[in-house]
Amino acid sequence: MTGTKLRYVNKKMVVVINRLCLEVTGTGMLASTTNLRPGVGLGFVDQIFHNSVFGEKIYPDIYHQAAAYMFYIIKDHVFMDGNKRTGLSCAVTFLQWNRVMFDPFEEEAAYAFVMEIAAGVNDPKAAIPKIATWLKDAGRVSN
Repeated sequence: MTGTKLRYVNKKMVVVINRLCLEVTGTGMLASTTNLRPGVGLGFVDQIFHNSVFGEKIYPDIYHQAAAYMFYIIKDHVFMDGNKRTGLSCAVTFLQWNRVMFDPFEEEAAYAFVMEIAAGVNDPKAAIPKIATWLKDAGRVSN
């Protein structure tokens, strides 16, 4: 993956992924609404894309960047519904776009992990590395 340009999930795609998550699971949100909570933004997406503060990398690798999507969507409650589903889906989409493939998750284990993140402390410095490790252990790089 070194030397290749990464593909990122942009703000519009985060909203689309949320809508798809709700549609697939049969949630009652109307397709015409963005489901974004009033007053909540998607600024974290720019931070993941730029990945730099004062010339220093914020996220050391793509697993940490994927983990940031998951963490900030889940913990910031960006949407009125579907934050946990959307957080996991955005992380997996980002990694798959960048040649990290996943076998189907073991449903109960994935559910337990996502719920643990949702219920855990709101500390990105503690949670993002944990999520990154979980994603790295679950994925495999394709050629």
